[in-house]
Amino acid sequence: VLRIAGRFRIGGRAIAAVELRAGHINDSFVVSTASGRRFLLQRVNRYVFPNPARVMENIVRITRHLERRLGPESARRRLTLVPAVDGGMWSETAAKEGPADWWRMYELIEDTTTELRASTPEQAFLAAQAFGRFEMQFIDLPSPPLHETIPGFHATLNRFEALDRALAAARASVAGKARHRQATAEIRSVAGHRSLAAGLSGTAARKLPRRTVHNDCKISNILFDRTTGEALCVVDLDTTMPGLAAYDFGDMVRSMSHRADEDAQNTAEAQVDLELFAALAQGYLDGAGFLTAAERRSLVDGALVLTLEQAVRFLTDHLDGDVYFRVERPGQNLDRCRVQLALLESLLARDGDLRRIVGGATT
Repeated sequence: VLRIAGRFRIGGRAIAAVELRAGHINDSFVVSTASGRRFLLQRVNRYVFPNPARVMENIVRITRHLERRLGPESARRRLTLVPAVDGGMWSETAAKEGPADWWRMYELIEDTTTELRASTPEQAFLAAQAFGRFEMQFIDLPSPPLHETIPGFHATLNRFEALDRALAAARASVAGKARHRQATAEIRSVAGHRSLAAGLSGTAARKLPRRTVHNDCKISNILFDRTTGEALCVVDLDTTMPGLAAYDFGDMVRSMSHRADEDAQNTAEAQVDLELFAALAQGYLDGAGFLTAAERRSLVDGALVLTLEQAVRFLTDHLDGDVYFRVERPGQNLDRCRVQLALLESLLARDGDLRRIVGGATT
């Protein structure tokens, strides 16, 4: 890792690297130099992002656009790529097998912290406001649109087709059959909600404007000021690409509107908290004041669809043998699926309340 760090313009010698295990996808390391500066070094996951050039081309455009829009004094409010010594914005290294590894480096934003869940409505408001402002900052992004780094990322019907393939494959092996048996109740539950998958793909949804959206709006993708608690910077830009505002709001609701851990083994707390939900709605609409009336009406549909979609994705990965989302223990992806399904039932039970809250939120 230190050798890879030396491929970037860090202004000195890299002397230490500590791996961060918080993320599900990429490999991340905090690199320290002899002069005391610190950087974030990441290896792009080639399984998730088979075309890393598109990912990096997007991130270069995103970071440069934010610098132009926010100004050079805004370094704590945006990610800054560190150039490679060869003048590029990333570096490739030969892998032991398969395609080359792609590496990138960011300047580390010091004196910040991340959260795994929203502990208060105030914190939920700040996170949602930050994601809304993030979208607002790309209203004037010059053409062409950003690349789709994962084509069909929120094509929920396609996610069900992937689940169908995983179910068929699981029945064909001894290990797969065991995983299938573990997930019998979840497979039945997901099948019962399959009709919801079309919630953002019908005629009305196809008329919604496509925005530049983040597509992974978890609170852990916000850097908060360690002293003031201010939401400073949106991170994890790999899936920032064209999409619907409802995708981002739905991601916020599925990850921040309840008090359960993402992989809780007891789903009792995976119930929508209306106070947290209201804070998310108000914060997001405060930040994303550009939304049309039709987009506002789609937000609760986004919450339902994205919660179901994430349950399907976790279930699919469990059946596939945990090849996509990083796990620390057997059954972790199945537990993640159960949390999302419990939350979905809660959201459906309070559907009318959720729509009234969004309808009453001000911009």
